[in-house]
This record gives sequence, C-alpha cells and structure tokens, in this order.
Amino acid sequence: MRNRLKLVAAASALGLGAIGVVAPSAAAGQRSTPSVPGVSSTSVTVGALMTLSGVLAADFGAEVDGVKAYFAMVNASGGVNGRQINLKYVEDDGSSPTNDVEDAHQLVQSDHVFAVVGVGTAFFPAASYLVSTKTPTYGYAVENNWSPAPNMFAAYGSYISFQDSAAPIGYLIKQTLGKQTPEVGLLAYNVAQSSDECQGLNTAFKSLGIKVAYVNNQIPYLSPFGSIVERMALNHVNYVVSCMDEGGDISLEDQMHIGGMGSVKSLWFDGYDRSALNQNQGQYANASFLIQHVPFEAAAAYPHAFPGLTTYLNQMNATYPADTYSEVAMEGWQSAALFVQGLEGAGKNPTQASLVTATNAIKNFTANGLTTPVNWSVAHSKDTSPACEAFVSVSGSKFQLALNRGTDPWVCFPLGSKVNLANPVAPPAGSPGA
Repeated sequence: MRNRLKLVAAASALGLGAIGVVAPSAAAGQRSTPSVPGVSSTSVTVGALMTLSGVLAADFGAEVDGVKAYFAMVNASGGVNGRQINLKYVEDDGSSPTNDVEDAHQLVQSDHVFAVVGVGTAFFPAASYLVSTKTPTYGYAVENNWSPAPNMFAAYGSYISFQDSAAPIGYLIKQTLGKQTPEVGLLAYNVAQSSDECQGLNTAFKSLGIKVAYVNNQIPYLSPFGSIVERMALNHVNYVVSCMDEGGDISLEDQMHIGGMGSVKSLWFDGYDRSALNQNQGQYANASFLIQHVPFEAAAAYPHAFPGLTTYLNQMNATYPADTYSEVAMEGWQSAALFVQGLEGAGKNPTQASLVTATNAIKNFTANGLTTPVNWSVAHSKDTSPACEAFVSVSGSKFQLALNRGTDPWVCFPLGSKVNLANPVAPPAGSPGA
C-alpha cells in the first residue's frame, strides 16, 4: 500500500473513480519521431505530465519541483555522461482526464521527449498510451495501471498491494493500545482510490487476528460524520484507520470530539504536512501517519545518520524551499533519481530501450538513501519481502518519529508467511538508518 491519497477528496468530488478515455489518434502530417528522441551530444530532453491547474492543482505541483531540484543538482555536477538533463516540457492536464491523454501524445509525438520524468495527477488514463509507445515513464502512481508494464516506474514500485502494509499497521495499533484488545474502525470514501485501501486492510486484519469492529468504505465526499461516529461508539471502536484525505480526517476528528470519542487514536494515510499540523493541532493530536520514506524529522533527530535525506533537504531548501517538506516533492525527487541511475546504466549512447533495461536491472534502489530497497527486476508485478513502513506521531506542534529503534525507523514483517505481530523482522540490507 502506498501513500497515495492526496487526490482522494477531489476525485470523490468530481466522481472520477475509474475513468475510461479514448486516446486521440496521431494527426495527419505528424512529424516523424527521431530514432532516439530527445538525445543530443550535450543534452537529454525529458517531459513531465502534471496537474498544475484546475481543482486538483494544489495536490501535485510540488512533484515537478522535486524533479527539477534533483536535475539541477545533477547538472551542476556535470550531468550524465557529459549530457545535461533538460526538463523542457511540463504538460498541465488542467484536472481533465481527456487532457491527460492528449498531453501524453503531445510529449511523445510532438515534443519527442526521451522519457516522461514526473507524473503527478489524480487519474492517469494516459498510462496505456505510454505503455504502447514504450516511453520510459517515472512518477507517482495512484492505481495499478502502472503494473506490470516494464517501462512504467512509480515511486516505491509500480505494483500496489492493499494488504502488504497490514502487518506494520497492526503492530502500530497493538503498540498504541497496549493491553487493550483492538476494536478497529475502517473508514473510506466511495471511490476506488480510497475504498480499495481499507478493503484490503479489512481482509488482511482478519488473518492477523485484529478485530475490525466497524467498516464504512462508501462515505460520500463532504458527508457529515455524526452518524458514523455514533456507530463506531456503539461498536466500541478504540482505534480508527482512515483511508480518507486530510480534510476528511480533520472533519472526522472534530465530530469524534463531539461524539465522545475524542481520546481515540487513529492512523491517517494523508496529512503528513507541517503547515496543516500548525493550523489544526487539536485535530492532529491523536493521529499517527504511515510513511514509506525516511521521515523528514529523522534528519534533526539523528544528524549524521541519513546523508541522503540531508542532501534532499539542502537541495530543496536551495531551490524550492516552499516544497521541502512535501511528500509529493520527495516522490518527484525519487523519480528523477531513478531516471538518472537508469540513464547512467544505459551508457554513453542511450536509447529508450536501453534506459528501460538499465532501470529494470536496478535491484536495490533507495533514492540515494531515502527508502528501503526497491528491486526493479520484480517491482512491476509484486512487492518484495519484508514489507517495511515508517511511522510518525504528533507531539504538540511537531511530528516525531514513532516506533523507531534508534536510527532504524522501519517496521517490517515478512510477506507470504505467517506473521507474529509481536516480532517485527529486520529491514532488508541497505535500508537507510538500519
């Protein structure tokens, strides 16, 4: 399961859910595509496909800044094999699925980009077109349309499992509740990006022996939470897992205080945002957050343990300081880092095919020390064991590391075997901080 819920509120409001869009055909007289598009002796030209305007713009703009920040750092050091990386084309789909497909055609057929580096949108019907053209694509996946194509590279892996994080979350719940028996409430919006998350957890919790006392995965966006809180109270819910967005979580927390559940702890998949915490400290007080990268707070807690995080923070502060602590910006940074590592592996005369091959040969990608290793020889079709997550909680006006063991922030459990929630396993070799 990935931290992909930034888009859920807008997707719910617009009724996006599953989207089918017919791709436009190539225009008559279209320029022929060069044999190696976007590559010259001095530069590699790439594009990005983003939602930068319309109702969803606030959720994705930071991703392109993360890409640009990483490329600026690489170019300042001489580029890759003597070539500067040029993010020349940034297409804005304007929060429109139709535009998303048209923009992908523009990048490939007219702009002749070597790769798409930076995809940030609440919907991605253009995925099938980029698969068909074998265009190397790196970005932010919100559903499984990135899997299993070998040219599609999503941050943390292109395959999304809605059950693999259940054991780390179950461990968090048990550690939080202590001697109390978990009585979990699972809440989600009535769109797939939200409901699939909680439905996967519901299935997995049963196998882990965690009682789910209340489930509602059909909540309309902007729905009042009064009756939901009443039902959770009647069912003795003592821990809430929310598969909703930050705004829904804040509204739910307000209602829980009104409904006598103000002391109940919760896990949110969205809302790891310092400005939002500053504005809503009361609603955040009982929340924890699942993080798939080294938490930002680890840099201050352990100043010398995470050089990759320090590099990220320094570069973002120097180039796009408003986005430094944005998880979306970090996903852009990771996408750019994977592209660069693949480009280095593709050699002095790269082609799109050799870039895809070189990227898929990377078996221990950590974005230079930001995540547990991703094995791209299999990451298009499955997660590798163990499943690892990090967590943060809230202390007053600040986030803090949770469940870490010294510099090791990861909570890991094996996949495909019986799990003992009392005994997390060690993270894989190469995991930052471990």
